[in-house]
Amino acid sequence: MKAVIMDGAPYAGTMLAFPVGNELLIDHLLLTLKKVGIRDVAVVSCEQDPSVRELICRAGRSCDMTVVWCPQPVYRGTAGSLQTVEGFLDTPTFVGIHANVYLRDVDLAAAFKAHDEHRAGITLVTQRLAGTDDDLESVEVDPAGLVSRVNILHWSRNRRSQLTPCGVYVFDREILSHIPRDEYFDVNEQLVPLLRSLGGVIRAHQIEGGVHTIAGPEDFLWLNREILHENMQGGLRGGSRGWGMDDIVIGENSDISPRSFLLGPLVIGPNCVVEDYVHLIGPAVIGPTSHLEKGSLVRESVVRSGTRVQGNARVEYSVVAGDETVPEGMRLRSTFWTTAQPAMYEPHGPSNQAAPNKLLQRTRRAQRSSGKAQRGSGQRSMYGLIKAVGDIAAAAVGMVLVGPLMLLIALAVKLDSPGPVFFSQKRCGKNGKEFWMHKFRTMVPDAEQRQKDLRTHNTVDGPMFKLEEDPRVTRLGKILRKTSLDELPQLLNVLRGEMSLVGPRPLAYDEMKFCPTWRDARLSVHPGLTGLWQVKARNRNRFAEWIRYDLEYVRTHSLWLDLYILIRTARVLLKGV
Repeated sequence: MKAVIMDGAPYAGTMLAFPVGNELLIDHLLLTLKKVGIRDVAVVSCEQDPSVRELICRAGRSCDMTVVWCPQPVYRGTAGSLQTVEGFLDTPTFVGIHANVYLRDVDLAAAFKAHDEHRAGITLVTQRLAGTDDDLESVEVDPAGLVSRVNILHWSRNRRSQLTPCGVYVFDREILSHIPRDEYFDVNEQLVPLLRSLGGVIRAHQIEGGVHTIAGPEDFLWLNREILHENMQGGLRGGSRGWGMDDIVIGENSDISPRSFLLGPLVIGPNCVVEDYVHLIGPAVIGPTSHLEKGSLVRESVVRSGTRVQGNARVEYSVVAGDETVPEGMRLRSTFWTTAQPAMYEPHGPSNQAAPNKLLQRTRRAQRSSGKAQRGSGQRSMYGLIKAVGDIAAAAVGMVLVGPLMLLIALAVKLDSPGPVFFSQKRCGKNGKEFWMHKFRTMVPDAEQRQKDLRTHNTVDGPMFKLEEDPRVTRLGKILRKTSLDELPQLLNVLRGEMSLVGPRPLAYDEMKFCPTWRDARLSVHPGLTGLWQVKARNRNRFAEWIRYDLEYVRTHSLWLDLYILIRTARVLLKGV
């Protein structure tokens, strides 16, 4: 049997190079697969860093396994990733596993056996959700906000499914023929329903161990805390040697100053340097060849290999990417630090706190001191304030300037075809709040009903639906769509604060279900009249590129980027006219 390690979310493969306990995540996954007799593994990821590739291939050699590295330019979904390595998968069955999961005491052999016994097309490895009777309490509230009832159910009356997928699958090779080529395709949302409709056997195999999904840096911190505490209680094993205390493990050839202060549990990789008066407070992991300079502090953090923490810098509750330098005097707190894209998340609280569920989707650059941090926060608030004021002012001016044009378009729509002037539909705004989005009608009144009959002619992948020559579009509608004049009524949505001039295009909730990471990211900002995808890949109609540009905007949005998008949009509109 062979295995595929794939991105469970866009760019999750980056986490393969992160340390968990005294090993890297890729080492952990390979050793777990090796225990059940798997020695051929393909890694499919959007990660393009050659150092990560070398790290993964080196891990394969150290585990005496064959590892094939298969980077893909855009995220194509979990099932789409399998199509990339179809030639590699020449065994009757194979294992698929997300790159951002950690398996603890999971009996994969039992899942393989159950898959063969039931002759399943797909076996989903699942685990039961943890919960108590308190989770079954609910309050019913009427539209006026008055409490009408409090429900306290016994667990035996709970009809909600208590099983959740783990990101581990056993596949029959025949399922590859049902995955469309060069398209976005998800295992849970698309492949499973497709096989069910074709009469395929989809089984769920419940495990007794635990699979932990790593959604972001804070999950890594929590997981390392759990692993280190568990290992220290049971005794760490491996090639590392203890140094002075039972709960501190130091790799070979590391130079630890006797004037430093170390409080475990700690794992310090080989060839590290810890200078005088360094405070290192666990649980923490310091990757190989890292250098902590005089007076620096690292507390409950993960520092990847080759990192230099300069003098008097403080790293608390954070993850530092590999081969980075934390400048002198810098204070990092609740930060994923990389000079490319520093992503922030909320502090996780005391070390005994449960793991958080969501990584907040926002980005900001860590500051050198608390004073600079306050100024940085002010700058970010200023961006939001300027953007909000600019949106309202521009929308108000726009309504005045294009008001006569909108009246003419409304009259033309009414004369061109029967039906209402406007098309209104509920869309999701910031934080998932629904609102009514308006646009000039460009299709026949029964367009939504006719879409079911035209679904087989869809020319794009993912949740998008588009036809090169859509018979539902009216004569005037073709002109309005080409010039984007049908979107003008959304200036009213901008005035109401429901939309922005620039942002991901608003979608209905069902249209975002294929990729939860993409959905959560785009719902963290206001939707826009135009966006990065519209000016860079509008005519290519690839869902993978839609994901790519929406995530890029959420990570890097700024006034300059908004201005760039508006200018590019104006050029596109003028070209269309």
